[in-house]
Amino acid sequence: MSAANKAKGSRWERELEDYLNAAGMHARRLPRAGSKDIGDVSITVGDFVIVVEAKNVKAANMADFLRQADVESDHYEDKYGVPTVPVVVTKTRQKGAGEGRVTMTLDTLIDLLRLGGLA
Repeated sequence: MSAANKAKGSRWERELEDYLNAAGMHARRLPRAGSKDIGDVSITVGDFVIVVEAKNVKAANMADFLRQADVESDHYEDKYGVPTVPVVVTKTRQKGAGEGRVTMTLDTLIDLLRLGGLA
């Protein structure tokens, strides 16, 4: 990854964290951990954590992004011992964080609803 792309990704992660916190969420950027990466941003929701894989790219390879989110969510769970839900948040060109796109599998949505007491 080039330094410019890394900087672009870091800006998007900070923008997400700031936006989520301004909306009253409990979000924080996560440290990079190499092969045991634990995601880019975490959102604590009661007794579980949403682990965000943040992407600011032109061409989306969503299957790969979802796999990354799942692996990093598992690493977060292993490290902190709390249930997690993996999601991918992609930046929408020329738009702010509030118009980013959130993607997850249907099974992940079901887990989120169950963990949140909605199903």
